Amino acid sequence: MTNKEFKRFVSGFRKAQDKLILSKGHDYTQGNPDRLHNFKEVARLTGLSPIQVWSVYWLKHVFAICTFIKYGKVKSEGIDERFLDEANYNLLGKAILKDESKKHRQANKRKSKKEVSKVRNGGSTSCKVK
Repeated sequence: MTNKEFKRFVSGFRKAQDKLILSKGHDYTQGNPDRLHNFKEVARLTGLSPIQVWSVYWLKHVFAICTFIKYGKVKSEGIDERFLDEANYNLLGKAILKDESKKHRQANKRKSKKEVSKVRNGGSTSCKVK
C-alpha cells in the first residue's frame, strides 16, 4: 500500500468511524445527554468503575478481531465494523478518563476552597507549625 493509498484508506475509515459512533451513540445513551451514560449506569449497577465497564466492552471487540485473525471469519458483524467499533471504543475510553479527571479536578477545587475558607475563618489546617 502506498502512502497515498494509505491516506485515502485512513480518510475513508475515519468517515465510517464518525458515522458509526454517532449512530450507535444514540442507542447506547437512551436519549441521555451524557454520551458516557451507558458506562456510568452499568458501573452503578455492577459496582465497577466506568473505565472498568469500558474495558470489558473494548475487550469484546478485541476478541472478535482475534477470532477473525484465527479463523478468517466472524459471524455476527463483519470485520470492518469490528475494527470500527474497536477504534471507537478507544475514543470512548479516552473520553471516560477525561471525564473522570475533570470530576477529580472539580472535587479537589471544592476541597481547596473549603480549606481556604477554614484558614480565613481561623479554622485549623493540616499544615500547622508547632
